[in-house]
Amino acid sequence: MEEPLITVIYKLADGKRIKLEVTSEIRDSLEQSDRQIRSQRRQDRRYLMYAGFIAEFDDRTIKEPQEDIADLLIRLDSYHRLYAALEKLSEIQRRRLEMRYFDGLTYRMIAEIENVSHNAIKKSVAQAIGIISKYLSN
Repeated sequence: MEEPLITVIYKLADGKRIKLEVTSEIRDSLEQSDRQIRSQRRQDRRYLMYAGFIAEFDDRTIKEPQEDIADLLIRLDSYHRLYAALEKLSEIQRRRLEMRYFDGLTYRMIAEIENVSHNAIKKSVAQAIGIISKYLSN
């Protein structure tokens, strides 16, 4: 007996959504794949956040120990709090913030990539900064 098909709405990389009719086994595989991709993205973001911190430990830092352990712990805590604040953002806000400040793209460039107005990008980035500021001020 043939297994009934299940309709799944799947989001493509360009943001478009498509409907697929698949078996439950395929649906489970798609969901597992999606979870793995999201997990890998989180790990990548964590790595990028701490890569900059680790890169600061060069020979100059070791030769000129101006920073004591208390300063280092304060800075580590700041990085942890910033990462936690970034986790409060939506996927869209986080992506736009990264493109603006990490990739150095202008609002218009981001708007062209995402096919929205540059004012929408500007507003989204401003809201993301507000959320981060509010979280860090607590």
